Amino acid sequence: MTSAWMDNIILLSDSYKVSHWRQYPPGTQYVYSYFESRGSDRDGWDEVCFFGLQYFLKRYLAGVVVTREKIDQAAKVYAQHFGDGVSDNPDLFFREGWEYILEKHGGRLPVKIKALPEGTVMPNKTVLVTVINTDPECFWLTNFLETLLVQVWYPMTVCTNSRYQKLSIQKGLEETGCEDWAPPGGTAFKLHDFGFRGVSSVESAALGGLGHLVNFMGSDTVIALAAAQEFYSAKRAIGFSIPASEHSTITSWGVEGELDAMQNMLEQYPTGLVACVSDSFDVFKACREYWGDALKDKIKGRISETSFGQLVVRPDSGDPEETCVAIMKILLEQFAEDVTVTKTGHKLLPPYIRVIQGDGVDYQSIPKILNRFKDEGIAAANITFGSGGALLQKVNRDTFKVAFKCAEIILEGGESREVFKDPLTDDGKASKKGRLTLQLASDIPSYAPEDVYQPRQGPDGVKGGTGHLHFSPDGKYVTVASGKGDPEKDLLVDVFENGEVLKEYKFGEIRKRADIPNGPWENSPDEPEEEEPAKVEKAAAPALNGVKPQPQLAPAMPYAAMPRPAAPFVMPTMRSASIPSQPMVMQPSPVGAARVTPVNRPSFVAAPQAPQVPQVNRPPSFVAAPMPQAGMTQPGMPQPGMPQPGMTQPGMTQPQAQSMYVPSQIRPAVPAQMQIAHPSFVAAPGYRPSFVAAPMQQAPMYASTSGLQATMRPGMMMMTSPGSMGPTSMPQRSASLGVGFGMGNTVQEWAEMADWAMPLGVSASFVKLGSACSGWRACKLFCQPFAPPPLGTCPHRWSSGRLWDVCCEQKSVPLESALL
Repeated sequence: MTSAWMDNIILLSDSYKVSHWRQYPPGTQYVYSYFESRGSDRDGWDEVCFFGLQYFLKRYLAGVVVTREKIDQAAKVYAQHFGDGVSDNPDLFFREGWEYILEKHGGRLPVKIKALPEGTVMPNKTVLVTVINTDPECFWLTNFLETLLVQVWYPMTVCTNSRYQKLSIQKGLEETGCEDWAPPGGTAFKLHDFGFRGVSSVESAALGGLGHLVNFMGSDTVIALAAAQEFYSAKRAIGFSIPASEHSTITSWGVEGELDAMQNMLEQYPTGLVACVSDSFDVFKACREYWGDALKDKIKGRISETSFGQLVVRPDSGDPEETCVAIMKILLEQFAEDVTVTKTGHKLLPPYIRVIQGDGVDYQSIPKILNRFKDEGIAAANITFGSGGALLQKVNRDTFKVAFKCAEIILEGGESREVFKDPLTDDGKASKKGRLTLQLASDIPSYAPEDVYQPRQGPDGVKGGTGHLHFSPDGKYVTVASGKGDPEKDLLVDVFENGEVLKEYKFGEIRKRADIPNGPWENSPDEPEEEEPAKVEKAAAPALNGVKPQPQLAPAMPYAAMPRPAAPFVMPTMRSASIPSQPMVMQPSPVGAARVTPVNRPSFVAAPQAPQVPQVNRPPSFVAAPMPQAGMTQPGMPQPGMPQPGMTQPGMTQPQAQSMYVPSQIRPAVPAQMQIAHPSFVAAPGYRPSFVAAPMQQAPMYASTSGLQATMRPGMMMMTSPGSMGPTSMPQRSASLGVGFGMGNTVQEWAEMADWAMPLGVSASFVKLGSACSGWRACKLFCQPFAPPPLGTCPHRWSSGRLWDVCCEQKSVPLESALL
C-alpha cells in the first residue's frame, strides 16, 4: 500500500510551499496556524464530527521521517520540477532546512500539534487543530505541513456524512415505534458501507471506511478494518458483514434458473443472515412469487429452537422511494401471518426476512424513504440501507469549507504579531487571529459587548473585525482569539510534539464520543486495556480456618483463541444466542484473594425474552444452580434438571444436563461445602446476559471467607459472606454488549486483601472484569488504616463499566446503587 515517494514527507506538499521559507518577514522564528470548518454547503449541517488526524500523525509524521536519502530524492525532484525542462533549478528547494532537521532533531519534525479529541461533535466555525514549530530555525515547517494535515477534511467529512444519516435513521425508527436500541437493533447495522469500489484510492477507502465505522457496525470495505487495528488500536474487527449475492452469481443460472439460484442461496447459507439481490429481471415477481411463495417455507424455517436465520432481500434499481415501498407492501402481504405491529401501529416483518436498499442511497434519499414508510404504516426497522460512492466519495473539502490559516508569528526578541485574512470580496473567508483556545461558553461568565467578535463592516470597516470571542452558532462553545483565552480550560489536547504522538485514541472511545442518544455505544463499557495472560500462582498460600487453597492450574485460554459463535447478531425472541463463556473461573482463596483457574468445559447461557416484552422489563431470568452431589441437598430446592412450574419461556436454550433452573432475582443461598460437577449459568434479571463460571469439581463453592464469582464481561460479581447473619447473595448485573458476541478477556490475580476487614453482608473484594486486571490494586494499599464503612455500604463507585478507586473519599455509596 506504500511506496518510497508516499513515505517522503518532503514531497507531501504543494509545490509553492517549497518556496515559502524565503517569504516570511525577517526575524520570524515561530509560525502558529490553525484548522477549522468555516461552515457547510449543505443545509442544516451545522456541526462536524472531528475524526482522522491520528491516522495522519501515525502514518506520516511520527518518528524519524527525514533521512539523507529522502532529502536527496526531494532535491532531485524539485530541481527538475522548478526547471525549464532543459536546465534544472536547484535554488528553490530549502535543502539546508531539511538537513538541519536531520542533524539537529535526528529526522524528527520539530512541531507541536493540539487537537480536539477525536469523535467530538463540534459546531462549525470553531478551531479544531493548532500547529506551531518548536525550533525557531524551522518556522517554515508549520505551514509546509498544511497540505498533508488539511487532508483530515476527508475522514472528518465522511464521518459527519455518515453521522447525519444515522440521525435520520434514528428519527425514522423512533417515529415508527421501533425501540430495540441495543446492537444488533437500533441504528448499529442500518447503514452498510458499499463504497470501496467507488472511491479514488485504497487509502481513501481505508480512511472513509473508518469514518463510517465511527457511527455504524456494517461494512464491506475490508481495508478499513485493517486500518483500525494499525492506527486506532482495535483488537478485533470493528465492522461486520454477511454472505451476499451479486448479479453475476444469480444471472449465471439463466433467466429460467433465477428461482433455483435463490433457493441455492438459502441452502448454501442455512443459518445466520444472507442477502440476495432480487432485481435481476423483475424484483416485484421475485418478492411475490419466489420469496413470498415458492421459497416461503424455507425462509420461515430459518428460525427454530436451535438456530436463527434471516433473508435480506436486496432491490438494486428503480426509484429508491417507490421501489422500497412497493416491495415492502408485497412482503408484508405474503408473510402477513407473522407480521407484528409496533406501538405506533406500524407493520413489522417477521424476523426471518428484511430488506436492504443499496441503490441511490444518500443523506437526502434516506429521510425521504423513511418518511414514506411512516406515512404508509411501515416500520423503519424493516429496512437497512447500503451506500457506496455517496457515502465515501460524494464529498469534498468545501462540504465543510475546511481551511488551515496562520494566526500568529513570533519574531526575534519575542515580539508576537497577529496574522489574519479578511477579503473584502468574501467575508466568509475571514480568519481568526492570535493564539486560540477552544472553551466552553460557560467558562466565560462575563464579558463586555465589544469583546464579542464582529466581522468587518464594509470596505471601510476594521480589517479583521473586532472582538476576540468567537461564539459557536449554538452558543455552547467559544473560540477565544488574540491569546486571551485560558489554556487550563482549552478543550484542545496535545497530540503530537517533536516526532512523538502524545495522545492516542482507541476506536471504542471515539465511537462513544460521537454517538447519538439511544445509539449503539451510548452506554457501552469502556474499551478494555491491553490483553495480558493470566498469571500462574507460584507459591501456595497458607491454610486459613482449615481450608487449604486449591492448586493453581495453567493460565486461562487467551481471549483471541476463544471459540466464537458463527452468527451471533440477531435472535427472534431471545436477546442472546447460546455462546460459550470464557473457560475460567474466579475461585475464592483462604486469604481472600481471587485465583485464576481454567474450566475444562465451556458454559452456555441464553437470556430469553418473550415476544413484545421490552428488554428491560422482561420476566425474571432463569438462574441455573449447580447440581449438588449425592447427599448434599437443600430444603425447598427442586430436583436437579427440573424447571420451576410456570417459569419456562419459548426458545430457552437448555444448559448442560446436570444443572437446574431456579427462577430468582438473586442467586439462592448454598451450603458452604457444596461440591459441583459442572459450571453454573446465569442470565441477569432485567439486563443482558452475564457469563458466569463457577468453581470446578472438588472446590468448595463458598469458603469461610468471602466467596467470589465474576462475570466474563464487564459487570458485577456475586459475593457471599457466611456468618451469624447468614449467607447473602447480591444481584448480578451484566454489561455485556448486544447479544454477547464478545466475552471478556483473561482476568489477572487479584491483589492480597487479607488485612482489609469488612462487616458481614458487605462486599469485601471487587474485580475489574475484562483484561489487564494486573494494574488494579487492592484498596488497602491506599487506605490503611481504614475504618470499615457502615453495614450495607461499599467504598467504591461503579462508573462506565469500570471500578474506580475512591475509598479515600469521605462518602460511601450504598451497596445497592453500587451494584445496580
